[in-house]
Amino acid sequence: MLASLVSVMTLALLSAAPSDPKGPTCRAIDGQVACGYQCKSDGQRVRCAQTPQGSCQVIDGQAICFDPPAYIVRIYGDALPTPECKAIDGQVACGYQCATQFGKVKCARTPAGICAGRNDELVCFDPPPEVYAVYGRETPRSECRGYGTDVACGYKCTLGAGKVACTKTPQGICKSDGMRLACYDPPAQAFCAWGKTLPPLQCQLSDGQAVCGYGCTKAYSKVACASTPKGMCKVFDTEVHCFDPPSTQDADPACLSVLGLATLETP
Repeated sequence: MLASLVSVMTLALLSAAPSDPKGPTCRAIDGQVACGYQCKSDGQRVRCAQTPQGSCQVIDGQAICFDPPAYIVRIYGDALPTPECKAIDGQVACGYQCATQFGKVKCARTPAGICAGRNDELVCFDPPPEVYAVYGRETPRSECRGYGTDVACGYKCTLGAGKVACTKTPQGICKSDGMRLACYDPPAQAFCAWGKTLPPLQCQLSDGQAVCGYGCTKAYSKVACASTPKGMCKVFDTEVHCFDPPSTQDADPACLSVLGLATLETP
């Protein structure tokens, strides 16, 4: 009898104990249940962030949550910039550098991202994880550029062949032959191996079309390039053959982990 009374009292005390206000929780409304962090309800629905660094707001009568990518949380830590939320014509969005035009709203998912609108279209761009892995909190701000009815966002935005295009990384390059406009970026593993010292890409024309990379070699009218600075290209039987040693062997393990790539174990 005494044991059962103690058990009941223990359960009552546990149920009455205050929960961690910053910890995960669950909320319900009209049969809908949501679990996570900083849960908010707008009276019709309930939303919760899925990470401790996420945030939720009720804006324009709608509950909305935003969770920054895991690699951004890792890089910025406690210095993670506070995201914003915007609403227009019944649409809501949260993130960074939000743009509201044409009755639409969009936001970038990372602090160095950007959004812009043109010709009834909103476009957002976020630097890829490899750029953040190398530059960290000093990741260069991206840009957007418009031409005619088109808009493009990224780095080194270039006009050519009646189009506009941008690279995904600061070390990328865009080339136009008058008929086509194309942009090229080094592979992610190369960023982890060379970092900010990654050499600029080389470009040559191959059958009238630009080809970019490293150690570019031409045979007759065709050009081929390696993907990394340690790559090599050789000509055999009028054809160019290229090879790239695995960049992960020279890469920074911390950088690779940001990209979600396994590091090679040394024997």
